[in-house]
Amino acid sequence: MRSLLLLALVSATAYASFDKIKDSIQNPLARGFGDDIAWVKWEDAIETALDTNKPIFLLIHKSWCHACKALKKTFQQSNAKKAFKKLSEHFVMVNTEDDDEPFEEEYRPDGKYIPRLLFLDKNGDLLQEFKNKKAEYKNYAYYYSSPADILNSMKDVLKHFGVDIPEIKRGDKLKPKKPEGKKKEL
Repeated sequence: MRSLLLLALVSATAYASFDKIKDSIQNPLARGFGDDIAWVKWEDAIETALDTNKPIFLLIHKSWCHACKALKKTFQQSNAKKAFKKLSEHFVMVNTEDDDEPFEEEYRPDGKYIPRLLFLDKNGDLLQEFKNKKAEYKNYAYYYSSPADILNSMKDVLKHFGVDIPEIKRGDKLKPKKPEGKKKEL
């Protein structure tokens, strides 16, 4: 009986470990920020954005950073996952970690702090007007600690380019918003 119980425990542990490994193999660019998101390598982002005529969502974080880990955990546990997935379809999604971070100063507009979330046009140029409106610290305008603030900025970027975005309400399914006018060129 003990052998059977031990075998069941070992099997359950192995299955849970395999599930985590499988997820990282399925989408190694997700790095815990959504395996169902179509993440793109930074090296491919501008070419992809030009081909698809989409703005770029650039997340810069480090594997050792406590604030980055907290943001990742918040995303994994939040109800915002569905909305994030839906809005991400309108962006070229880039998730850089550790040495993948772009080295150009343009991507450090107010410092090298992490995590930073930048929105870029299809040419890779920073859209400086899109910052965290609820930033806790003025010198860290591209720092986000809440999924809700990230979603709000994503919606603002899409509105700027005239993209029809889904209406997002708590507990509701995502509903397409009625078109308001012409799309701006990215």
